[in-house]
Amino acid sequence: MDDTDRKLMLLMFEDPRMPVRELARRLGISRQAVHHHMQTLKKAGVFREIKAAVSSYYLDGVPVMVWGRSRATSVDTVLESLGETEFTTRVTVAGGNELFIFAYLRKISDLAKYVDFVRNAGEMPETTVGFPCYGDGINPIFYDGGRRRESYRKLSALDLKVIASLQEDARKPIADIAKDIGVSRRTVKRLMERMKTEGLLEFDSPWDIPSREEMVTIVSVTLKKDANNVKSAKRLLLTDPIHFIYIRAFGNLPSFLLGLISSDRMTEIRNILKAIREDEDVLAVIPNLIYFEREYNPWCTSWSPEVVDLLRPRMRP
Repeated sequence: MDDTDRKLMLLMFEDPRMPVRELARRLGISRQAVHHHMQTLKKAGVFREIKAAVSSYYLDGVPVMVWGRSRATSVDTVLESLGETEFTTRVTVAGGNELFIFAYLRKISDLAKYVDFVRNAGEMPETTVGFPCYGDGINPIFYDGGRRRESYRKLSALDLKVIASLQEDARKPIADIAKDIGVSRRTVKRLMERMKTEGLLEFDSPWDIPSREEMVTIVSVTLKKDANNVKSAKRLLLTDPIHFIYIRAFGNLPSFLLGLISSDRMTEIRNILKAIREDEDVLAVIPNLIYFEREYNPWCTSWSPEVVDLLRPRMRP
């Protein structure tokens, strides 16, 4: 990957449906060049089709992360076991068998049981639990995942048809969506703009970590006691906007940040880590190289009868 590839991926994180024309303008290259970069990344297995779903917030889902070191002798067995629940969305495996488990719970009362499940299935006697902060303005909108609202507009049957059309390819052209569901392009455009504004749509990640040729490092950052985690995180991202992909704050861990660095050169990773360590608000930094990731199909991204039943009370007649 070169810097144009990385910038392209960052723009896709910012808006997974950003038109090719806008991507070309932001990158300073032609539309043909954008298509070429996309195809090259797809062939390499780095860039994948982006999928859309009803926002987990709309379904009242509760995002949570659990991480710790696994004592298991077989990571593959652990990954299979961690998928035996409707809550797990993704598991990232880093050096020393350190696992980072991402999940969406149906309700906060599921937390204790889920954490016990992770400890047993992952053979992780010691774990840390974090509630990711979204809507704090640290990362692009895609990574922020929207913001939980007090109430949401009821989804219509037409809304659900649009989302279903985007389920396997969130970059599907407006004209193709209109053809799929039998309405005008203007209607589809209006519906999608409204759903995006209201936080009813959710997209998955456009990149595949295991297929990348470069090194991806997860970074645990401990801040000083009186540091403002949002301000600190924004400042840290500016150390290298191309290779420092994102950084996450947690509502229950005010002095902790978790970031992701991607580069094919160790020198760049070291420079970023050095800049983080030298920041006035940083107390400690622990990097760990990611070498595998597995995704699952949780309850909130499926179109199971149970999820459809959850949507029905919110749908217009």
